[in-house]
Amino acid sequence: MPELPEQLDDLCLRRWPRRRDERLQAWDAADRYLLKTLQEQGAGPATLVVNDQCGALWLTALRRGPACSHGDSWLAWRAAVANATDNAMTLPEAGWSWPWQEPSIRPDQVLMRVPKELSLLQAQLAWLARILPEGTPVWLAGMDKHLPPNLVPLMETYLGNGRAELGWKKARRFSAVAPGKTLEPAPEAALVSVPERGWKLHTGAGVFGRQHLDIGARFLLDHLPRQVEGEIADLGCGNGVLGLTLAADNPRARVTFCDESFLAVESARRNAALYIPDPDRCRFHLGNGLDGLEQRFDLIVLNPPFHRGHAVDDRVALTLFRHARRHLADAGALWVVANRHLPYRPPLRRAFAQVDVVDGNAKFIIYRCQSSMS
Repeated sequence: MPELPEQLDDLCLRRWPRRRDERLQAWDAADRYLLKTLQEQGAGPATLVVNDQCGALWLTALRRGPACSHGDSWLAWRAAVANATDNAMTLPEAGWSWPWQEPSIRPDQVLMRVPKELSLLQAQLAWLARILPEGTPVWLAGMDKHLPPNLVPLMETYLGNGRAELGWKKARRFSAVAPGKTLEPAPEAALVSVPERGWKLHTGAGVFGRQHLDIGARFLLDHLPRQVEGEIADLGCGNGVLGLTLAADNPRARVTFCDESFLAVESARRNAALYIPDPDRCRFHLGNGLDGLEQRFDLIVLNPPFHRGHAVDDRVALTLFRHARRHLADAGALWVVANRHLPYRPPLRRAFAQVDVVDGNAKFIIYRCQSSMS
């Protein structure tokens, strides 16, 4: 494992889930820049961390004083917990907060990584304006190639001020002070239309498919099976459109909506309450794929991501394929919609006894996978 930079002291950090051949670091120059800023300009001992990736910011801030970490990603939370254990650190009770829970401390400063999704950035800036005491310094950072061009105007809109600082090691820092009150409310949840159902699906900040129904999901919607009984899993559910459709068309089935994004699971929960009258037919799981679930599923549907944050990482999909194999009932099937250019057929054939192509078009292909030959 490579040595960590000076600003991360002697912490040993890894991503979650743990992989022997992990290609992605658990920190980057944006983390180092924020910690360098904390060391040189910190206004007091208490720090609120937002969008930490794996604990680099939170665990380092804890060595300086009280610190609370806030974010949407279950994987980021789990990585921080595991890294705290590896470094013989005890995390504080209520040291993590999910959107939009109040932090457990009164922070003297905020360290925030700029999130990938613009809507989540807007919502978080509005949240900080509402909860922070007036004058609290807020430092944001990200890698140059990932920063939105309108970041400073957004800071001015939601915080009333903001400026870009010097770049450092291909990262850039931005600074502001909290206004102590809401200047601009957070964006409302987007409404994504599913016209053939008459649905308007609430889709929270940062949730995949927020602007419109993903075209891969729409292609799969036209092919989803009916007359399914038993247990169904919508794996990587987003706003829940696939699982909701299956629940509506298969009244004798129960659907579990699974995602590692807190806001995605909450979006699916809200939409299920609107469009599936029987609450006992829907369950919700925040976590790493299907880990932590005991039941086996008669049907699993998956529109797999091929990014982890900003990084292209096809192993997210490969991990979910393995989860599906472990959790399928004997006669169960995994349905996968994938971009045609992604090389998923070989790993699916290694994982499942039978892999059939249901349909395809110029952009997408739908696979039906079973653990036993039919």
